[in-house]
Amino acid sequence: MSRIAITGYASLDHVIVLDGDVVPGRTTTILKRFAGAWPRLGGGPAYVALAIHAAGAGAPTPVSWVGADELGGNYVRQLGKAGISGAGIAAVADARTPISVLAYDQAGDCACLYDPGLPSGIGLTEAQRELVGSSDWVCVTIGPRPVTDEILALLRDGQKLAWIVKNDPRAITPEQSAALFERADVVFCNGRERAFLEEARAAGRTPRAGQILIETQGRRGALFLRGEESRSVAAEPVDVADPTGAGDTFAGGVLAAIMKGETDLEAIGRAGTAAARALLIDRKSEES
Repeated sequence: MSRIAITGYASLDHVIVLDGDVVPGRTTTILKRFAGAWPRLGGGPAYVALAIHAAGAGAPTPVSWVGADELGGNYVRQLGKAGISGAGIAAVADARTPISVLAYDQAGDCACLYDPGLPSGIGLTEAQRELVGSSDWVCVTIGPRPVTDEILALLRDGQKLAWIVKNDPRAITPEQSAALFERADVVFCNGRERAFLEEARAAGRTPRAGQILIETQGRRGALFLRGEESRSVAAEPVDVADPTGAGDTFAGGVLAAIMKGETDLEAIGRAGTAAARALLIDRKSEES
């Protein structure tokens, strides 16, 4: 069974639906506060791991950091309840467990407030380095800059690398992005982020042979590119008030298919959209 380490920031999510914009000096009413999402296991590593685990594709292990506090214990317990190993989660003394407040309006637009809660310069523990080094796959989601450097240095030639792009200059440098673009076997991005990656290509950066680049296109689905081959895979939209995590769940579904040996781009895409749709259908049932 393939092992995959998924690195990046953790989060305990708190999801609300508002009756309007947040304006200083005026009260905005919370219309909905979902019981299962106050707080709920969140962050890229958890969502990717949950989708891979659900598909039975391998042994996913999130590699992240929480505070040595009650919320950190909550995060690890929720991982365990979902069948995901907490071996890659480091509890950091004198730190706060990262939380997100995801405030949706009635049109479905979201404002995200994120408290990383962690000291600057945080890196991998020895146990986390061992996990990353011994895995068959490494998936990099948005995380601390020093960790991205460590991951790139630790990667073996035979290891597979997936990168879920987030063009956040506070968390990743152009040099790191270019290095990940060159090394990754699978890259997930949206339209704006793909333009950013094409700049790296234009600057002479050459992606790894056989790299699959996936441009997500929201409710329209996703475009899959591998060399000269391309496939558009349609999505099956589900209207929900809380679509948090659908993108990372899609990525986990795609990776699960690849880890199980699927090579057809359309089949890989359908696995991703099925994983995201399953998450959204579960959310819809919770909201009703």
